[in-house]
Amino acid sequence: MVEDLPIDIHSSKLLDWLVSRRHCNKDWQKNVLTIREKIKHAILDMPESQKIVNLLQGAYINYFHCIQIIEILRDTEKDTKNFMGFYSSQRMKDWQEIEGLYRKENVYLAEAAQTLQRLAQYEIPALKKQISKNGQAVTDAVKKFNDYGRLAEDSKKQFGKEIERMNIRGNNLRAELLELVADLPVFFEKIAEDCKSLLPARNYFESFRNYMNESPLSSSLLPTLHLFCDRGVNVTAYEWKYHQKPDRVQKPSLDLLLKADEQDTDNEEIDFGDGDDYIGDVDFGNDIQIDVVADNTGAVGEKVAHGLDALNILENSDAQKAFKLELGELLAFLTMRLEDETRVAGADILIRGSEKRPEGVAEVTEQDLKGWIQNAENILAELNNSQKVHLMKIRGCPQYVEQVVQEVSQKRDMETRYKRLQSLMTEKQEAAQDAVLRATEELKTIVDSARVLQKQLENEISKKYSGRRVNLMGGINQALAGI
Repeated sequence: MVEDLPIDIHSSKLLDWLVSRRHCNKDWQKNVLTIREKIKHAILDMPESQKIVNLLQGAYINYFHCIQIIEILRDTEKDTKNFMGFYSSQRMKDWQEIEGLYRKENVYLAEAAQTLQRLAQYEIPALKKQISKNGQAVTDAVKKFNDYGRLAEDSKKQFGKEIERMNIRGNNLRAELLELVADLPVFFEKIAEDCKSLLPARNYFESFRNYMNESPLSSSLLPTLHLFCDRGVNVTAYEWKYHQKPDRVQKPSLDLLLKADEQDTDNEEIDFGDGDDYIGDVDFGNDIQIDVVADNTGAVGEKVAHGLDALNILENSDAQKAFKLELGELLAFLTMRLEDETRVAGADILIRGSEKRPEGVAEVTEQDLKGWIQNAENILAELNNSQKVHLMKIRGCPQYVEQVVQEVSQKRDMETRYKRLQSLMTEKQEAAQDAVLRATEELKTIVDSARVLQKQLENEISKKYSGRRVNLMGGINQALAGI
């Protein structure tokens, strides 16, 4: 029978269904505006009742709330009932008027249908999306927290390796680096001592060159290496550059770097003796005559080695570069000669036995060549030692101290930075968790209200069809599923 068949209505089309079957008018919304205005005033005058507080807390007041409020007022306002059974309480009158306006032309059904549709299509999905988004934010924050922890540990290890490689503690980078620079003279003395053994090798190179050209050449061979091997660490870059000894040497003091650090004058230019002291604009008068006297080398006045020219050959970057190039050239020559002398081909043996070599060439043995090669390789290895390269750059270019300090400090500061980012991720994780909790509670409240409203609508529509069962289907059930 028809009475036994349920009425199935899709929740997204419920409002259209009510209008099409003339349960509600198309212009129902204009009546709702009047009702909402009356509810706004009526709600300001309510009795002190925990039931009403619980009923209205966080809820959008609809017709069904009004019915419950009236039921509560029947108890709280019972003393205002007259002998005819009517209430003299204005509160009761206001809410009964609101109930009547709602029931007129079934405005309450249209409003409830629209509310249910809004909850199913917008509010519930939006809260689910918000919970999912914040849940993902929690996961991302946890992952980034772990990633930053690993990066902080890696930065700590890199910083540790760097200061270990430089043989410093890492507490005061600039001061500790300059302390190491103070040990360079001992290193230079060792290199100078080792280079003494290469002076015969250089002389052998020169003798062999003259022998191959059948006459001495006027050009000097390996002049930088010869000068250093002959004079040691006391020879200055000034003498290497100008081929004459200075009358006076003014070496730059590294103490100025420490003073600059203490006074926080990093932006000020430090004078390491590269030029005459600036004394400002001084008027010497127009009558003063200055006679300039130069010697036959072009040097004017006293020959003073200052700034980088006052450093020794290994301290000065340009002179050291020339020294290492010449050392490499000597090493290449000695290696080639050792290969020639040890080649066992018949023609080579015949040639070596028949040629007449000068004394400076003939007396050099295979063991001499091997010893010189070993010494040259050891010296180059020590000069190319990464720690020593840093220290010699610091000595040869004081501004390099700032570069090294900055690079090492960045590695140290990265650990602090990553730990700070870890703390930020902890805050983000906690904020996202709080947002998930709030949204979950709000969703539960809305879902509960939507379920109640769904049942209320089903019951009200059922009354209009002689109690036939009504099922609101589709979007509302999907929205409420799994909650």
